[in-house]
Amino acid sequence: MKLFIKGKTDKMIGAMALLLFTTTSTVAQELSINAELRPRAEYRSGYGSPITDSSSPAGFMLQRSRLGFGFKNAYLKTNFTIQDSRTYGEAGVNSEAVSSSGSLSVYEAWADILLIPGGSVAIGRQALKYDDNRIFSASNWSNTGTAHDVVVFKYELENSFTGNLGFAYNNDKAISKETIYSAATKYRYMGYLWVSKPLTSGLLLTALALDEGIQKTTTDASGTTTYSSKVDMYHRYTTGGNLKYQNPSCPFDFLATAYFQFGKTTATKNLNASLLALKMNYKVTPAFIGTLGADLYSGDDGKDTSKSKTFNWLYGAPHSFNGYMDYWTASLPTQGLVDYYGQVAGNLTKKFSYEVGYHLFDTAKEVEYSSAKHGKSLGSELDIKLSYKMNSCVFVEGGWGTYFLSDNSRYLKLKASDAKSRTPNWAYISLTIKPDVFKIKL
Repeated sequence: MKLFIKGKTDKMIGAMALLLFTTTSTVAQELSINAELRPRAEYRSGYGSPITDSSSPAGFMLQRSRLGFGFKNAYLKTNFTIQDSRTYGEAGVNSEAVSSSGSLSVYEAWADILLIPGGSVAIGRQALKYDDNRIFSASNWSNTGTAHDVVVFKYELENSFTGNLGFAYNNDKAISKETIYSAATKYRYMGYLWVSKPLTSGLLLTALALDEGIQKTTTDASGTTTYSSKVDMYHRYTTGGNLKYQNPSCPFDFLATAYFQFGKTTATKNLNASLLALKMNYKVTPAFIGTLGADLYSGDDGKDTSKSKTFNWLYGAPHSFNGYMDYWTASLPTQGLVDYYGQVAGNLTKKFSYEVGYHLFDTAKEVEYSSAKHGKSLGSELDIKLSYKMNSCVFVEGGWGTYFLSDNSRYLKLKASDAKSRTPNWAYISLTIKPDVFKIKL
């Protein structure tokens, strides 16, 4: 009897082992190696802010190099990307002149593990990208990009609901007792919830709620910043979302955006800010797509130092909004910003595309200086971008922009409305080499 039971047990164990081996060997697995080499040359004569006649325009070259390793199967995805970012010349030409100014780092290192059908958790350093990249983005224009050390719980019901719940908590180093965080990242704590829900065919609603805990600091009369008592944070909250319509059978699409910020913008200043935006596209032909839009950022006169209505950009891709010359992206005017814009773009051939955009800028509140009000005009901007796809791995892109200054933009940027400055111009050309070096299904 014992021999019979033992024989049956051995067969069951053997069958289970065979089943496990067969299942594992039949799961689709993929191993990949990819690379990116992106040099970019820029000419700046008033990029971001006008320069005076006595200053000379600048020219330089940047380069971003990335090497990525990925693995995925039915229950696991991983990605590891190392990155080098530098300006041509900063490292010298020989070992004796090596500079430490270049940045060699781990851009991404994460694993996405399946927990239940439709549900997974991604943990590690990773880029966060949502909606139109206004609040969270990989910031591809930046030479370093943007990534977060975060845990994200994900759940998706196919074609009906998607939700992400993320948490982050930052420290300078491993600690044995609570210490002050010196804010290498803007926040010490972050928690957010993002959801996406299709409403009808082509109509999508997304919503975001974000809480940031930021280490409190104090600044003395000399401008020296110190950190306050341990684990003492103020909180900034952002909530809002997007309503998007896009249907392949319809030439018209739109994106309506609304975000609100409240809480604290500094440890001592209350925040009450908003962003409203609307963008509409109409596709006449693939070679001609017309766009009209407007962005409205709240503002005030700045006289009440205990309150702020200035919207914070957070972790989005500001270069993608409000003009490529980045006049109002690094920091918005205290008076707020209104950007009315129009654009035509399209694919002239399978390899060649273009984009021409014009922005008209105003403040939301009148600009005041020299004991007088000076209206809302901030001038305008013209941008042109051309792209050429040489092959599946090599892309060339170039652009040019110019800013038409007003007295108010001169004053806000140079603190003098009559400052003599060069006509702002900016141009760039970028080469992106991005091959899939190796990809194999196991």
